Amino acid sequence: MRLDTESVVDLFIKTWSGDAKWLPYCLAGHSRYARDFRQLVLITDKDFDFEASVTNIPIKIIETDPIEAGYTENPPFRGVTRQGKITEKSPRGPGYYWQQAVKMSWPEYSDADAVVILDTDVIAWDKFCAMDFTMNGQPYWRTQPYKTNDNDLIWKNCVESFLGESVCKNYMLKYPDNPYLFTREATIGFAAQIRERYDLSIIDFFRPTSDGLRLSEFSLFGAYLDRINRHGYIIVDFDTFIGVPDIPLKQYWSWGGLEPLFEDIDQMIQS
Repeated sequence: MRLDTESVVDLFIKTWSGDAKWLPYCLAGHSRYARDFRQLVLITDKDFDFEASVTNIPIKIIETDPIEAGYTENPPFRGVTRQGKITEKSPRGPGYYWQQAVKMSWPEYSDADAVVILDTDVIAWDKFCAMDFTMNGQPYWRTQPYKTNDNDLIWKNCVESFLGESVCKNYMLKYPDNPYLFTREATIGFAAQIRERYDLSIIDFFRPTSDGLRLSEFSLFGAYLDRINRHGYIIVDFDTFIGVPDIPLKQYWSWGGLEPLFEDIDQMIQS
């Protein structure tokens, strides 16, 4: 599927109470710099109260309840420290898995042709539009060969389980190296593949269990595009940089806290 200036594209963000300090900066950046998006779809958790001040783009707020969806189990998470050390972390909470399910269920919340999925700690620092997330209208997905001791190797098992074969590519590059533009056709196709392989809906597939794989929604989606059905996407290896747009977004690290970054973020938004 190719996109053009007539295509309906939304920004899509899943947030929760832990993002309370980040959300005002996120919304301020998108309010100032986002262009040609129909709206910003903001998915929140139940009872998360906040002020949404966005002036230049319509905002649609949808409240969800992970507990009602059965996201209650809280298995330990095998994570990566900022120094690259893999460690068994304390439970992250079922909301970590819920946000993956919500993102890959976006067609239930928006009737757009495509969405750009952003995290709350992704801050815009200059003007950007929907077409910036394509290569001349064609959606693309970035990959990078795994390296020894690569932090993202923790997601390799779920991809190999999904595909039924070994992989040597990392499909989850951070913003802005990967644009994370999801077309409706490809997302529905991915959900159908999950149903075919596991006999589970997206909501059931991402629900955490103590003996289940640690899942990465973007890794799985990228592998689906690369190995099963491209849906018009171009797969671009990170080392080529062929025709890849420069997207003015910067991803911080929400777990690391916001206080040391106030000055940097304020300067980006207000410059």
